[in-house]
Amino acid sequence: MKAKIAVFLLLLISFTAISQASAPQLGKWQLLFDNDDGRAVAIDVYRETPVILDKEGHIYFLNKEIGKESTGNWFGEVYENWQKVSGGGEAMDISIDSDGVPWVVGLKSNKIYHLDGDFTGQNRGWIEYPGNGKAKRISVSRENRTPYMIGAISGRIFKGKNNVWIALDEKLLDSSGKEIAGTLNALDLYAMSYNAAGNNKPEWYDLVFAINQDKRVYLYVPEKRAWLELPGDARASAVVASGKLVYIIGEDNKFYGLELPDGKIWDIAGAGTGKDLAFSQVNIFQPFIRQNGKSIPSSTYRYIWTIGDKGRVYRAFVAY
Repeated sequence: MKAKIAVFLLLLISFTAISQASAPQLGKWQLLFDNDDGRAVAIDVYRETPVILDKEGHIYFLNKEIGKESTGNWFGEVYENWQKVSGGGEAMDISIDSDGVPWVVGLKSNKIYHLDGDFTGQNRGWIEYPGNGKAKRISVSRENRTPYMIGAISGRIFKGKNNVWIALDEKLLDSSGKEIAGTLNALDLYAMSYNAAGNNKPEWYDLVFAINQDKRVYLYVPEKRAWLELPGDARASAVVASGKLVYIIGEDNKFYGLELPDGKIWDIAGAGTGKDLAFSQVNIFQPFIRQNGKSIPSSTYRYIWTIGDKGRVYRAFVAY
């Protein structure tokens, strides 16, 4: 099955395809809740529940039933204001894994910590990830729960594995696959889990995206031991992805999208401007829809989340 993920990644180098896929448009941006006081400076989302940092590095979540698309599997009381995550601590970046566990970069220490449980629990404590890593940004692949970080000093990207940090390669390739001068010195990253085998027996692999110091957007290709620039000559300040769909915030703070592997142009994906990006997906299950004895989603809702210029949280439906 490794061949499947390898083929997907190597397809990205063959941008001579005739088709010109356009990334799906984002729907109208919806304010998360009317009483949002504008405290957010960073965000990630677990299902429909956003978890944010404020400018002091404090961590909050909002358990609000935004629509009727949820399965009803909520953590308890629905809140109309930000709830502080227990455990104390201050962070400069945050990422949520598939179990609802927050991973953070310590504001003063630059160390990597994760909560010993999901963000809704009481009297939780923070556990440092082994390896003595120091970071400035973190992203955890959802299904594999693998942490990736940008080194606090070097700008290299490291993968957490077996309680140690392993440096990924630094070599850069242009969008045609040709090696270019310089090495990766990342400003931002986003790691996602990619299912290479389908729903019956899923096999999850990680795709890691990075924004280099020159604002160009790259994808890590292990088979090439290099970072491949995505087509379209984009410059970005934030990146998020789901499967083949990649969205960025450009240097003009507007939203752009690209669909891999055929897309060559970053299309304007929606109105407005924002800071930081997050992605969420909600699967809707009906008891009478089953496959091989297992429940399968009857529908799926995907959203892109951002922080507006006044520090308030918004989300937009991905029309796919």
